[in-house]
Amino acid sequence: MNFSCRICDNEKDNSFYTVREMQFGMRDEFNYCECSKCGCLQIVNHPDDISKYYPENYFSFQKQKGYLLKEKLNILRDKNVLGNKNMIGNILTEIYGKPNYTNWLINSNVTFEEEILDVGCGRGKLLNRMGNAGFTKAMGIDLFIENDITYKNGVKILKKSLFDLDKQFDFIMMHHSLEHMPDQHKVFKKLYNILKTNKTLLIRIPICSSVAWKRYKENWFALEAPRHFYIHSEKSIETLAKGHGFKIKNISYDSRSIQFWASIQYQKDIALMDKKSYFINPRESIFSDKEINEFEKETKRLNEEGEADQAVIYLEKID
Repeated sequence: MNFSCRICDNEKDNSFYTVREMQFGMRDEFNYCECSKCGCLQIVNHPDDISKYYPENYFSFQKQKGYLLKEKLNILRDKNVLGNKNMIGNILTEIYGKPNYTNWLINSNVTFEEEILDVGCGRGKLLNRMGNAGFTKAMGIDLFIENDITYKNGVKILKKSLFDLDKQFDFIMMHHSLEHMPDQHKVFKKLYNILKTNKTLLIRIPICSSVAWKRYKENWFALEAPRHFYIHSEKSIETLAKGHGFKIKNISYDSRSIQFWASIQYQKDIALMDKKSYFINPRESIFSDKEINEFEKETKRLNEEGEADQAVIYLEKID
């Protein structure tokens, strides 16, 4: 099969894999190419109708459940971590630690007054929480939501594409949305135009230069065929970033144990949403508590060693 990598244009010695849709158990097959030069995995042919692979029960479209007490406690903890100290929030932080998202904001030097954009945010669960914590100029966009959403704290989630925007932002986030976009170069060119100079673009993506990809190949959970058009390596994301005016400031890893147990399920032809899946019915799954604990331990180790299958990448726009 002849195929030119859409990231680095390489055509030589590429490898090809046939991957099934296994989150919902549709089992439709798609060809993916692994570039021998930059390492990027990418779908060879985009589906004619991608919308069928985003049903109503897709993760990011789920409505938030209203746990009022938990929400109020989260607000106090978030505010405490982000600088608005309070006694209850301090106690909760001591018990439960910092929420992950606060580390992303602190590491990016984001302030409460700065204009923030979350691209591909679904119904905006994270942004709503940020609005409750005091971020007054946070907004999100997602082309696949039914209608615009406005939360009580003023956070707006708009049914828009990245390419519908023409204003600049102080901080842009993409939490597992970049891999769903067909033209990566066009996306990065647009991101460069709407991010202010010397500000941060935060990207969270699956990473194919990982133990999980090497171990499970076509059955790797994070391939997410055909919703994931691209699964980058550290090398391919750096190639893409440098080509469009960004430099990588830092990379950390935040994988979960699903990289192991879901991939093993796929090997055994058990879809993520199957009634026998650990995701749906842990007690009826093929895994013991001991096995799940081992997956958790290995995940923690790989995150620390930089060999896990999900990365948090901090990019700075440069002149």
